[in-house]
Formats: sequence, C-alpha cells, structure tokens
Amino acid sequence: MESAKKKITFESALAELEDITRRLERGNESLEDSMALYSRGVELKDFCEKKLKEAEKKWKVLKKDKNTGDIVAEDYSLDMDDSGESRNS
Repeated sequence: MESAKKKITFESALAELEDITRRLERGNESLEDSMALYSRGVELKDFCEKKLKEAEKKWKVLKKDKNTGDIVAEDYSLDMDDSGESRNS
C-alpha cells in the first residue's frame, strides 16, 4: 500500500476509497485502470478496517460500580447479534 515514508490517515484513506468508488461507478475507466483502482480500493478497505478495529480496542466506558459507587473504566463493546446489528436499538 503506502510506503513507510508517507503515512496515510484513516480519513485520507476513506476519502480516496470514496473517490475510487465514484470513478468505478461512472464506468469510464479502461479495464486495466479499473482493475488497478479496484486493487487499490481493496488495500484501502483493509487499512480502514484495521484502523477501526484498533480504535474499537481503545474505547472505554465510564460506569459507576454498583457496590462501591466508584467510577470505573471498562472496555466498550456493542451488544451485537450475529448479523452485526445492535441489540440495543
């Protein structure tokens, strides 16, 4: 994907992925260019998914301990079913 010299951010990767999607949806690219864009899009998607998973691991929720009344930080996790839908909605 990106060289070690040029760091890419989640936001710039997402913007580039959106641009690639628009270009591919228009259908004006040659087959070779479309394949290269698709390949780059897969790299960007993988990068974004990795960054999101890293961010999810860092989320904490502050809760009040029922027994002591102290405020404690716990890992945040969504209550999801197998389809990825939140059960809390």
